[in-house]
Amino acid sequence: MIPPLPHDTTSLVLRRTFAASRQRVFRAWIEPEAVRHWFRPRGMGVTVTSLDARVGGSFRFDLEDGSYTAGTYLHIVQPSKLVFTWSGGVIQDRETIVTLDFLEHGPVTEVVLTHERLNTPEMRALFGGGWPSLLDALAEVLSSHLDF
Repeated sequence: MIPPLPHDTTSLVLRRTFAASRQRVFRAWIEPEAVRHWFRPRGMGVTVTSLDARVGGSFRFDLEDGSYTAGTYLHIVQPSKLVFTWSGGVIQDRETIVTLDFLEHGPVTEVVLTHERLNTPEMRALFGGGWPSLLDALAEVLSSHLDF
């Protein structure tokens, strides 16, 4: 994984390669059955309350501690790009933007995750610590026989 760019204090960029097809990796972000298996911040249980993966559609994931993550899909080019707003949890009062680029490299897929509008270096560091654990969980789901 390439570390975040040091000169930008409001964006976080992470790269991760998965041993799965680009289509499968993309679907893991938009299929409720897949999301409920890997989107588990700090190991918490999650309920995929809504997930309408179309431009203008929205999602909401409720966590067992009473917090949530929600957003609206801004741009979708299947299976290469997904852009959505992100709010809830520690950033309830504002929306940030997450862009996912899915790059096919033969049998593996590289995901470039860019999380923008993080208003402080501390917020960027917080997400810089959280996203990798979610991507680890995603890697486990992608290597499983889960059908999605």
